[in-house]
Formats: sequence, C-alpha cells, structure tokens
Amino acid sequence: MDVIPRGVRVVEIALVREESAGRALAAAPRLALFDVGGADAEGPAASVAFVASPAALHALFEVESEPPLHVAAVDGGPVFEDECVELFLARPHDPVAYREIVVNPAGARYGAEVRNPDDSRATWTLLPGRLPDGLSVTVAGGEDGVRPQAFRRWSCRISVPWRALSPDGHAPAPGEERRLNAYRIARGASTRFQALSPTLRSAPPDFHVPSRFAKAVFRT
Repeated sequence: MDVIPRGVRVVEIALVREESAGRALAAAPRLALFDVGGADAEGPAASVAFVASPAALHALFEVESEPPLHVAAVDGGPVFEDECVELFLARPHDPVAYREIVVNPAGARYGAEVRNPDDSRATWTLLPGRLPDGLSVTVAGGEDGVRPQAFRRWSCRISVPWRALSPDGHAPAPGEERRLNAYRIARGASTRFQALSPTLRSAPPDFHVPSRFAKAVFRT
C-alpha cells in the first residue's frame, strides 16, 4: 500500500530519446495520487507517470472513475469544474511562477499562467486562457460509442514543450531539479481531490500551493 507523503514528494523522471518517448512513458513507474489534504481517504484510484525527452515533458494520467461524471466544459472553459486531471509546471529558476493545464474526459482544455509567491489566492497573479504553444493532449477511455460522462476509467497524455516553460526553453540536464505537481478531481458519484504531492489544504481543497509542489529530479 502506498504511504501518503507528508513532506514534499520527490520523484525521479527519466531523460529519454525523442523517438522512444512514447514507449518509455508506457513503461514508466506509475506514481499514486493521494488525497490533497493528506487524509487517508478512500476514493477512485489515480496515478501519473512521467518521462522527459529533449523537446518536451510527457505525463500520462490513468484514473478510475465513478459515473455519471460531470463533463460539461468546452475547450477554454472552466474545465476545472469537471471531472479532470491537472498538471502544474514551474519555471526552472522561479518556482513560484507556473503553468496550469487542465483536461477533462472529453479532451477539453484550460490553461493559465500563475505567479503565487505567498501560496495564496489573495496575492497571486493569474492569467487565464493561456495554453502553451505546442501543447499535445490525448484522452482515451471507455468503449466505442461510450460518452465521456460514462467512463469508468480514462487516461490522458499531456506533452508540454520545454520552450513553453522557460525563456531559454532548455530541457533539464541530468541531475537537475525542477518543481511540478499533478492533480485529479473526481466528479462523479463522489467528489475527490487528489495530488501527487499533497498540498495539505482540504478545507477548501486548494491545488495552488507551489511550496508543496513535488521535486522532480531528472536522470539518464
């Protein structure tokens, strides 16, 4: 059984060749997502896997769900109000500045750029409606003809070019550390908020806590 991390989570991400990124992601370790507040709460399982290629960071979410799912937003709309997965990626040398990417089971996307030095919505700067140039999103779930609202399991691959994450656009070097977090909101028969590195905020649930982002260390 996975142990809920109380400290900031540390994850290792493999640096792989561009042409092998898809195969490497399929074989990468699945990292469990936990209750965002750190509680030992039951709920539909969710995981994320990562690899890094010279061009992009690749994330694969795999989740179980409890239909009927709330899936209403269209591309650019309030996707965070639906059943969704979310990826937050900080700038390499400015970890309080980060990109937010949200995807629902129908493939609708929402993006924002955030600067949040105080871990607080009262003082943050949020620029909504900003998806990274070159972003790639692929969603799969259910059988042919099954609507996203009825998915019992679904997956989402998100690939974000490095050029969208820093002014120089450089990929991380071996041994380099960057900050990120991955989340899932289950909105079906029950509502759950899950995180790779729990933010320890559950009343209300809050993902926007950059000091609690996981530390990602890149390895060859």
